[in-house]
Parts: sequence; structure tokens; C-alpha cells
Amino acid sequence: MSPSTQHLVISKVPLVYKIWFLYFEPFAALNGAYLLHFQPQTYLRMTHCPTADIFPIPSSTLFIMDQLAAQFLCFALIEAFVMRTTSDVKVWKAIFCCMLVCDAMCLSALRGLGGSEAYWVSLWLWDAAGWGNFGSSWAALILRILFVLGVGVPLEGRR
Repeated sequence: MSPSTQHLVISKVPLVYKIWFLYFEPFAALNGAYLLHFQPQTYLRMTHCPTADIFPIPSSTLFIMDQLAAQFLCFALIEAFVMRTTSDVKVWKAIFCCMLVCDAMCLSALRGLGGSEAYWVSLWLWDAAGWGNFGSSWAALILRILFVLGVGVPLEGRR
């Protein structure tokens, strides 16, 4: 079998990837989508947004939060359903490459947090919400990059 036609089978993928991408992250994304749409004030507080205490939340902000909720919902559905329909790791890698573009765009949104140094450098300043939100975001980003690079993902048929 040539390398271009090799299929990598999900059953051989390390458990940490399967647990994260098929269970934890879809649940977390659904939770984020719920908070963004139904409890936007809570979501803003959890992300340490400087405008979290503004009430009422401007309609333009609510619109953007609904757009982000839609992205989170899309991520959750792709990971919970689409990724379970294939055993081809090449498909997983393609999905993760697309998600990495979204991750990069979300990181650029930090300007809304004033370029928050706490997000990048001062991890000891994070509270439980910060670890839950930013910590899981960093873990997802790192795991996606590692998966796309093939770290821990065995190649079947490699000699």
C-alpha cells in the first residue's frame, strides 16, 4: 500500500485524542454555545471581558455572541457526529486543519480583552473560569496541532 493511499484507523489513535475530541470538547462547545446565547452576561464574566458588567449588553455584542455560539455549536456537532462516522484519520486531520483556522481567528479576538497579558503570560492570575475557558482552549489548540502533525498517531502499513 503506497503512503498516499494508506488509511489511518481511529481505533489505533491514542485514547487521549478520542476522549478529548469525541467527548470532552463537544460537551464543552455545547456548554459554551448555551452560555453565549442564553446567558451572555455569565459568558462575558467567565472570559474576563472588561465590558462584562455593562447592562444591558449592546445588541451588536449579542449578535456577535450568537455568531460565536453558532461556531461552537458547529464544532460540537462535527466532533460529536461527523468524526464518529469515519475511521479515516486523514478526514480527522482535514477537520482539525479547518478548526485550527477558527482557533487562530479566535486568538486574534483577544484585542477585545485588551490584548490580555493574563491569557498569554500570567497564567497564575487565572481563576477557575479562566482555567476552564482559556485552559481548555489552549489544550484543544495544542492537541489539534499535535494530531495534525501525527504525534502519537500510528501509520498502518509503514515499513
